[in-house]
Amino acid sequence: MKKITSMLVAILCLSVISCKSQNTKNDPAMEKEIKDVVIAFAKAGEERNIAAYDELFHEDFRVIANRYPTPDKTSIIPAAGYIALITKGVIGGNKLEVKFNDIAIAEHSATVRAHFKDENGGGQLVTILLVKNQEDKWQMIADMATQIKK
Repeated sequence: MKKITSMLVAILCLSVISCKSQNTKNDPAMEKEIKDVVIAFAKAGEERNIAAYDELFHEDFRVIANRYPTPDKTSIIPAAGYIALITKGVIGGNKLEVKFNDIAIAEHSATVRAHFKDENGGGQLVTILLVKNQEDKWQMIADMATQIKK
């Protein structure tokens, strides 16, 4: 498990560095498609709309949760585990405002850094990795969030 966590964190870091080093301008149509996926993800969480995740999540979707479920752990939560947390009401249910900090696109892969601000004054800084599927649609493959206290 530690090996998988280390590998995912390394991939995340390398993708951010790689994408940042590219000085190309994003295709506006692709950027809009990516933003639409991220906004739909936030909305699905607000509404606890499980069915929406079918289109949004790649089959290998994972959430990287540092210091979860205890301060000494890092968890890799697959889509089914994430959906279970939504279903049980552990996460989700808050109205979110999405502010995009950065979108880096490299052909069929993208990295999004955004701020999900909730109605209670808290929120999350998120890094989301997306890939294009076989139907040429953007899907989320990984999400890592840092909680922001009120």
